[in-house]
Amino acid sequence: MEDDKRKYLGQHFLIDFNIIFKIIKACNVGKNDVVLEFGTGYGYLTKKIAETAKLVYTYEIDKEIYAEAKNYLIQNSNVVIFNQDFFKQEHHEFDFFLSNIPYARSKDIMKWLSIHEFREAIIMVQKEFSDKLTALPGNADYSAVSVFSQYCFDIEQLFDVTKNSFHPPPKIDSKVIRLKKKNNMDLKIISGLEFLFSNKNKNADTLLESKQYQNKKISQLNSETLVDISKDLIKNKL
Repeated sequence: MEDDKRKYLGQHFLIDFNIIFKIIKACNVGKNDVVLEFGTGYGYLTKKIAETAKLVYTYEIDKEIYAEAKNYLIQNSNVVIFNQDFFKQEHHEFDFFLSNIPYARSKDIMKWLSIHEFREAIIMVQKEFSDKLTALPGNADYSAVSVFSQYCFDIEQLFDVTKNSFHPPPKIDSKVIRLKKKNNMDLKIISGLEFLFSNKNKNADTLLESKQYQNKKISQLNSETLVDISKDLIKNKL
C-alpha cells in the first residue's frame, strides 16, 4: 500500500549508488556552498553531497522515509532535514539546488526555481519532461514550461537513468540535467505564457491584434519573443 501511495505521489527513491556517484561527480559544489535539496528520500544522495558542501537543507514530506533518512544522516552535522512540504518552507538562501524531482511536481519545481536566485542545479526528471524543457518552437513538446525554462536557464542534458535504479521502479526512464541560472522570472509572466499556450495553435497576429509576427502560430515563436509578449500582456492587464 505504501509503494502504491508513493507511486501516486510520483515518489521514486534513487537507490543505485553508481548513479548517485555519477550525480555527485556532476555537481559543481564547493566547501563554501549551501545546497538546497527537494526530496531527501533515504538520504543516500544527501550524505554524499554533504561531504562537499558547507551546509545542506533537505526536505522529505513522507514521515516514515523522513525518520529513516534522519537516522541515516545523524552523523552529518552540516545537514538540516525537514519533514514538511517543500513549497511551504521558510526561504533559505542557497547556491546550489539538488533534486530527484517527484514526477508529479516537475512543473511546479521548475516554476519555483525560475523565480529564485541561485547559481546552478542538478535535477533528475522523467525523460519525457526533459524533452519538454529543451523543445524548440514548432516541436510538439514545445510549451509554456519550455519557454520559461529556456529563458531562465542554460539547460544541459547529462545522462539517462533507467527505472531499475529506483524503488519503487517507475514506468519510464529518467534523465539528469544541469541548470545554470541566467534570468529570473515572475509568476505573472509565467501565467501569461500559460495563457498564450492555451491558444498555441492560433495565429499570433490574430490573437494579439498585431501585424509583427509574420502570421506565425504562438507555438512557432521563440522563448524571448513569447516572454516579451507575456510582459506586455501583464502590463496591459489583458
